[in-house]
Amino acid sequence: MANRSTLEPKVAAATAAADLFALARECFDDPTDMAYAKDILTGAAFTGDADARKALDKVAGDAMFTKDFVTLAIGYKALGDADKAKEMLGQGADFAMDGGEKVSVGMGQWLALADAAAAAKALAGALKEVSATEELYGLANVVAELNDPALFGQVIDKIKAKAGRAADFARLAKTMAKGGDTAKAVEVINEGAAKYGSPADLITLSGAMSEIDPAAAGALYDKALDSAKDFTALMQVLAAAAGNAEFTKAVLAKAGAVAGVTGELIQLADAYAGIGDAQGVTDMLTKAEESVANLDEMRKVVEAVNKHAAGDAARVERVATKLAKREANQAKYVELQNEEAKCTTIKQFIALADRIMADLDDAAYASKVLGLAEAKMREEGAFHFARFKSLILGVDRLGDKEWLGKLLDESVANAADFVWFREIVMTCATELKDAEYGKARARAYVEGRALGDSAYDYTKMAETAQTALGDSALAAKLLADAAARASDHYALAHTAKLYRDIGDDANANALFAKAVEACSSGDQCVQLATRLKAYELPKSEIAPLMDACGGRLASTSDKLRWAEGVADLLLDGAWADKAYGAIADSFTSEADKKRFALSRQMRMGYRFFGPGVQAH
Repeated sequence: MANRSTLEPKVAAATAAADLFALARECFDDPTDMAYAKDILTGAAFTGDADARKALDKVAGDAMFTKDFVTLAIGYKALGDADKAKEMLGQGADFAMDGGEKVSVGMGQWLALADAAAAAKALAGALKEVSATEELYGLANVVAELNDPALFGQVIDKIKAKAGRAADFARLAKTMAKGGDTAKAVEVINEGAAKYGSPADLITLSGAMSEIDPAAAGALYDKALDSAKDFTALMQVLAAAAGNAEFTKAVLAKAGAVAGVTGELIQLADAYAGIGDAQGVTDMLTKAEESVANLDEMRKVVEAVNKHAAGDAARVERVATKLAKREANQAKYVELQNEEAKCTTIKQFIALADRIMADLDDAAYASKVLGLAEAKMREEGAFHFARFKSLILGVDRLGDKEWLGKLLDESVANAADFVWFREIVMTCATELKDAEYGKARARAYVEGRALGDSAYDYTKMAETAQTALGDSALAAKLLADAAARASDHYALAHTAKLYRDIGDDANANALFAKAVEACSSGDQCVQLATRLKAYELPKSEIAPLMDACGGRLASTSDKLRWAEGVADLLLDGAWADKAYGAIADSFTSEADKKRFALSRQMRMGYRFFGPGVQAH
């Protein structure tokens, strides 16, 4: 394939005008470089040769192809014979049968005669017949030299209609920029970025943008980075970031978060070393060491440490010791890896991870196995603490606080039901290996939980704070919020009972009194008494509260319901005698008196009728 780079040595070596003409003719072969044909034929080596005209005349006598005529026209013009050049171009136009040959004629008008108008006219006609992409790009390069924006735009539009890849948009934009339309070239790049969003495509477009408008390239590089979701894609972005230190660091930072296996982390350590970032090298080596899952990976880590951190004696010694342990326990590793291949259930994976820690104390390998358990759990259904608790406790036994924290946070985020939220908090507070860490997590969840406007939201949280954390101060604060929202006797009594549970009798008694004030019927008084008895308050405390409750009632039916219900509940003859006596005068009609007397008789028995009367 002839091109400028392959032809230049031949041109330099040529000694005859005929040879130079033949080389110039090759410039019209694909890929065309017609401008170089002019360079050859206007050079002193050709124009200074006495046989140059003879060489042209010899070819002109037998010429039959358009490209020959165009080359001849350039040669005759270089020798000062403009009329002969026009004649050759005319014959070339007559022989032009396809778009490519018509492009050559138009180019000849420009290169041989510098006739921009004639060239533009010929090329406009050629455009109708040119459809191949490469021919269109050749035409665009020719038209760009004519300074004819309208024709150039027509060629570009035709190329753009055929663009089907990001690389096509990038190439088109660079051609447009070469033609002088930088603004539209940038628009084409952005249009390509809107259509093609893979990291590789965005990198291609970013590279073109950096050539056209470096200031605008940054946004595309950032978009490419954002679109790269896996390690392979990030490595493609990293390759494109070469020479851009700031962007390289951003790519490496994301890759470090995505990389999950030793080989990838070592690759990143090499990359950090390449930009002289010692801290990045150290971080990647540490992660690589922690992620080792087999003997081969351990050997690679030792090799990487010796390469990048030979001066870190502690690290060198540590990885060497780990390698020796791996090599010494290779049989055990093989045994456990065989067991891993047999695991089919989540329970088996978690049990194997525990065994790995017990037999080998290899957190990286155990972590890998638990990762398989997690993947299987997620495949089998949506995240729920009830399903994931065994995994969470397995990760806790592993000691991986970062992973544990993520699982716990996800559990809380998915715990719409307070029952499960409380279970998570209790697990943190009472079941995690690191009790201090667990309590801190539990506290953070209790304090961070958004509560509604119901008093019971706060009483439930107060109970949880007291039970899980033993934090009476936090429980009291939540109970104060509950008390401010409580309005019926149920909520007031429940809040009072919780105050009593944490030893705050003053607030408890005040709320029990408010619960009494919230009762407006005999039924409500009996409901409150029933709840107080369930709370195991002594009769000596319930009785005065019920006295106050009865004193608030107005109707005889409410008073009798109060006396009957509380008497049946307390089974305290003295209180019943006092209560019935207090309301006796309220019953004035004969019917009410009979009803009152029957009720009193049923609850007071022989005492009502005097000594010697048997109880009914």
